Amino acid sequence: MGILEHKMGHGRGITTALRGHPCVEWSEQQFIHRRVKRDIKLKFQDPYYSLQWHLHNRDNSGMDVNVLNVWKKNITGSGVTVAVIDDGIEWTNPDLQDNYSPEGSFDLNSNDPDPMPEFDTKGQNHHGTRCAGEIAAVANSVCAVGVAFHAKISGIKILDGPMTDNLEAAAFNKNMHINDVYSCSWGPDDDGKTIDGPHYLARKALLYGVTGGRQGYGSIFVVASGNGGSAGDNCNYDGYANSIYTVTIGAVDETGGIPYYAESCSSMLAVTFSSGDAFHKGIVTTDWQMGKGTGCTTGHSGTSAAAPLAAGMVALMLQINRQSSEWTVNAAGFYHSHQHGFGLMDAWRLVNAAKVWEPVSWLMSLNSPTLHEDYVFTGGHTVKFFYNVTKRDADIHFLYSLEYVLVTVSVSHSSRGNLELKLVCPSGTKSVIAAARPKDKSKDGIKEWTFSTVRCWGEAAVGIWELLITDHGNPGEGWGKLEHWKLTLYGSSLTPANIQARREMVEDAMDGRFLNSNHSAPCPPPEPPAYDETKAIRVKTLKILVLTGGMTVLLALYYTVEQAFLNKEDKEGVPPPINPAPEGGPRETDRLIPQQDTPEEIPMQTLPLTETVPKDTANIAESVASNDTADNSPALERRPLLSSRCDVQIQELPGSATEDSGLMSPTSETYQNEMWSARDEDVLNVSRQDNRSSVVLELESSEKDWEEQPLLAVDQEVSDGMTQLDDLADQCVLPVSEQITVDLQEHSRTSGPIEEETSSSEQSARQSL
Repeated sequence: MGILEHKMGHGRGITTALRGHPCVEWSEQQFIHRRVKRDIKLKFQDPYYSLQWHLHNRDNSGMDVNVLNVWKKNITGSGVTVAVIDDGIEWTNPDLQDNYSPEGSFDLNSNDPDPMPEFDTKGQNHHGTRCAGEIAAVANSVCAVGVAFHAKISGIKILDGPMTDNLEAAAFNKNMHINDVYSCSWGPDDDGKTIDGPHYLARKALLYGVTGGRQGYGSIFVVASGNGGSAGDNCNYDGYANSIYTVTIGAVDETGGIPYYAESCSSMLAVTFSSGDAFHKGIVTTDWQMGKGTGCTTGHSGTSAAAPLAAGMVALMLQINRQSSEWTVNAAGFYHSHQHGFGLMDAWRLVNAAKVWEPVSWLMSLNSPTLHEDYVFTGGHTVKFFYNVTKRDADIHFLYSLEYVLVTVSVSHSSRGNLELKLVCPSGTKSVIAAARPKDKSKDGIKEWTFSTVRCWGEAAVGIWELLITDHGNPGEGWGKLEHWKLTLYGSSLTPANIQARREMVEDAMDGRFLNSNHSAPCPPPEPPAYDETKAIRVKTLKILVLTGGMTVLLALYYTVEQAFLNKEDKEGVPPPINPAPEGGPRETDRLIPQQDTPEEIPMQTLPLTETVPKDTANIAESVASNDTADNSPALERRPLLSSRCDVQIQELPGSATEDSGLMSPTSETYQNEMWSARDEDVLNVSRQDNRSSVVLELESSEKDWEEQPLLAVDQEVSDGMTQLDDLADQCVLPVSEQITVDLQEHSRTSGPIEEETSSSEQSARQSL
């Protein structure tokens, strides 16, 4: 104890030191927890179990029914009832009694509910008991084990007396609301010359059974193919084996060979194990205890022994598809069971679906707030809590179909195992998210534990969600309190119509048509890894980034405060932004362009169109050429960034036109320029200013080119002292290396000298670029 205390104290010291060390972000003392492998150990005490080679064939590997791994999955026939139509069963036999179903049994020969076989001196009526043992002999310390040793077994006695069509029909439908499978190891004579059965009533009964039996899923009739092989008989002459409503089973021996008695026919569905010749082993099973019977036999034989094994394996199959498994069809049309999820994985379906599967949309989520309840309850009560998901919530999160639903709860309780929690989706689909556990007596309750369900897969999220908490303790005893809970919904933007179309696509592919084709559904490239440890940012770098960010925040605060306390003069000195964007859109605040009230406020550039300027226009040309920005520098050859949509303003200079001049009155026209090349989204404005002797076209380029590009001015030689507005309106000059003329009227751009047009001013002013 001293050594142990020393080690514990030393461990606590290490833990404390680690938690206080500046280089350790997190530490926790580790403890050993018990974990067990969830496997089932097959240890049978039945004395003849080791001789049941048909269950585990050690001498001939693979020559058995391969049931051990099925048992290890806890599939043992539980919940299934198999009726043996035969000469009765000795249900008092300790190897059968615990699995006996009196509700499914009946003696049709004596017309009473007890199928106990009649003892005869020849000892012939043990056949049904042996077949019943093969199917569902109890795993105990008596004789042997049945292939479905947790299935129920019932007896329908019919072979201990005269057989009629009416009697057979009654046997096939007897207690079919209880019995799922009917095992029939009998038939007409196997003499190689008889053709018989079933007759009218029996055929009707078979049809009725496969249609309405097993709670509507259909009764399953397993029949033996017959033992007339040595007589050359064929089971297609046996009306029971040949029926489309039965499962016909033949036999092979312990080595997989064909026994001498085995018949063959095209109606054979399968074979399983039975006896062979004298040198091969028989089937080990339960036997009756009447007369000299010992309750166990090693010599059951023929297809009479094969059919019950098949019936037992059918019981194993039915265990994984029972109505008692509470299969639920949700609002999206998907089947789900608490025991089996959405069902068995089928490799064929998986591969064919993958061939045509298309990527789904991104995973969306919706979280409720933490709902504080503090609601107290006692044993024997069920309490309900609600949360509403609105359509607006779903639209905001693009959550139109559900996948996973998570419920995080904190519940205090005096005996945790009494609690059962259910979640009800808005559609009404229920999920048991926490089942009661009788052995759980803990008083710790449930602390911040998250339960999940997929039973609402494909359904809509909108509506009222219900959380039901049931305390299965004695009424009024114990106590519990729901402290708080939270709902988290995961799903996608796929609509119900999208989901249905996808299901139809998958179903269409189930015939395998795409497996050998070049069909391939689109598949996006994989996303890059979210985190690469080799490229992790060092702590020192992170600190520098944090300090830099802090300084940036301080500077931003300083600038904000400075702007807030500017005096009136400083504020008025800041011109407002031009071209304010509409509400909610971007604003042009990074560049301020001067006001354009008068032509003199905008720097202009004059480009001579000819080498000589007439005298009557010299003053105007000289005035324009004297502008500060007028030069012949190479900057004139740079192209301004033009817009794809340009406003062209053509107007006369104020006061330049008179009524007696014969010129048109001041006008303004706007044109959409569809020919000029564009590189930005700003607006190009062209203004025409006419003063009878010269025309100036002002080009307003984008904000970023305002300082780089001069505006354009055009001088036009005027003949006879009159300015031809229609000619001037058709021509402009761009600042390029060679002179370019833009013809507004003809929708063309050519190189060369300007040619005069003879159209009227009004007509040319309305022509679009």
